[in-house]
Amino acid sequence: MGAKVFIEKHHNDVVRVKNNLGRDVEGSEFVIIGKLSGVVDRNTKDGEYLGLQIEPFLEIQVGAADLAPAVSNYMPGDPLYFTPDTGTFADAPATGSIAVGQIADNRLSGGGGLITFYKFPLAVA
Repeated sequence: MGAKVFIEKHHNDVVRVKNNLGRDVEGSEFVIIGKLSGVVDRNTKDGEYLGLQIEPFLEIQVGAADLAPAVSNYMPGDPLYFTPDTGTFADAPATGSIAVGQIADNRLSGGGGLITFYKFPLAVA
């Protein structure tokens, strides 16, 4: 399960990797495959090759619907974690979560909005 995200500033650092997640993925979905984390470029069936945008420090926006309840209020400068099993991002580590970036901006309010983060070069368990 992955979260749908928006890339603030596109780059061209895309690699082809095999979708070995055991499920189909959608374009704009954030996923982790091996040590690579990134944004899928198109809908891809399980077992097919996909384009994964892996640019280090890529600026990515995540909507409130894909965020776990805040622990430290998603403060800029704090690490951001992603749990592949649930497809949610969090501001604190949880079982099965992986550090994927650093929070850059918080525009959450009233249960809506979004955060922006800079993606780490590799997913760090």
